[in-house]
Amino acid sequence: MHAYLVLLPALIPLLGGELGNYETIGLLASAVFLLYGWGSLPVGFLADRYSKKNLVIASMAICGLSAIMVGQSRSFLLTALFLMALGAGASLYHAPGYASMALLSLEMRGRYMGIQGMGGDMGMAVAYVTSAILGSFLGWRNTFVVWGLIGVGMAILDHCLVVESESSKNIEHVHGGYLSRVKAMFPSEHTKLLVLVLAIIVLSGALWNGVSAFILAYINQVKNIHLVIAGGLSTISYTVGAVAQVIGGELSDKHGRRIILLLGFGVFAASLFFLTQTPGSTLLILLLVCLLGFTFYVTQSPLNALLGDISRKENVGFAYGVNFGIKYGIGSFSPAIAGFIATRYSMDHVFLFFASVSAVAFVLALLVRDVRK
Repeated sequence: MHAYLVLLPALIPLLGGELGNYETIGLLASAVFLLYGWGSLPVGFLADRYSKKNLVIASMAICGLSAIMVGQSRSFLLTALFLMALGAGASLYHAPGYASMALLSLEMRGRYMGIQGMGGDMGMAVAYVTSAILGSFLGWRNTFVVWGLIGVGMAILDHCLVVESESSKNIEHVHGGYLSRVKAMFPSEHTKLLVLVLAIIVLSGALWNGVSAFILAYINQVKNIHLVIAGGLSTISYTVGAVAQVIGGELSDKHGRRIILLLGFGVFAASLFFLTQTPGSTLLILLLVCLLGFTFYVTQSPLNALLGDISRKENVGFAYGVNFGIKYGIGSFSPAIAGFIATRYSMDHVFLFFASVSAVAFVLALLVRDVRK
């Protein structure tokens, strides 16, 4: 699922203005992430009531078919509509996927969130480099078709191989509308912590959406590094991030969620700043993208685990639906903001902006307390 979210960013240098300038592409990416994010809210509602397996199958099928149609459509409007359909399909995964993982894990919840996060990062890592290579030979539309066929194949594999979690079948569900579900989602003693965690999640989503949308184009067009090498560097960043997901989960289980959040967001902000000051040396860019990948993704497992720590198990699907809804729904505006900044000012200003966003997340993390059961 994560691979589909970086197809457009990975192929921006090959668009040749076909979909417009940076500002237009930023708006388009924001529209995709908007559906991806806010779609998680109703999906979280469904994940507590219906088959989590079927929701995951539907996610892969819709992503695959939408990607194929993006490759086949020749008008801007149809391309935009099918890209947004891809975002809606991707929104079907997080709530059932993370709810299943939370229900299957207790004292080692950070570890299992890390393993699942590692899968997501590997998807992005593979998509960046393969899309850059395939796009160079086949064109950007045919690259979407190839990934679309992969998605349809994954839906078939999910149908044959995935088994519904037994623990999710024996939960007494809370009935009612959205408001009653929100009220029942978390114990009252964690209300202040919940507000703080959700604020950090929003900033994290803004960082993910914005940086992932423009990092490859920045490396290629500002640092003057060849497209395939830029795709490889982006892949390395997400590969390091995959490892960081597991390390962050393990360390947060042992030492607490707060300290990992502080280290991650603090160093990530510094790394973004230094990226804007670094000349186009491949070695220096490699070191910085590795640091960016590690420091951002080391925070994700602690955040997801912390949400599981404070949520009730009968509403865990809805909790993660809210999580990813606000993370990518509100955060979906950051590519549009980044595109505006890049068009009006420069790409360097874009990454300085995201450095300041990470600094705010660091300040909020200072107020977090650990509540592991």
